[in-house]
Amino acid sequence: MNEFKGYSLFNDIEDSNLRSRNRGVILANIAEDHTKNRKIHAKGVSLILGYYMELPESERQAARDAFKKNMEERGYATA
Repeated sequence: MNEFKGYSLFNDIEDSNLRSRNRGVILANIAEDHTKNRKIHAKGVSLILGYYMELPESERQAARDAFKKNMEERGYATA
């Protein structure tokens, strides 16, 4: 499977850095699409978690780091 609810998982990309970067962008886009008053709605959180769980366990941390970096670059505070 290379998609989660229409969002690409980028499993076909061989370069692990590029794959993680792309996943981080997708996660940040999902977050922004489901944000109001700087808070992510429940549907957005559900999509983010669902997407994340479709990733190979060994690649989740890199995707999380890329997601955090993207959110910070977009002006969001992360914990």
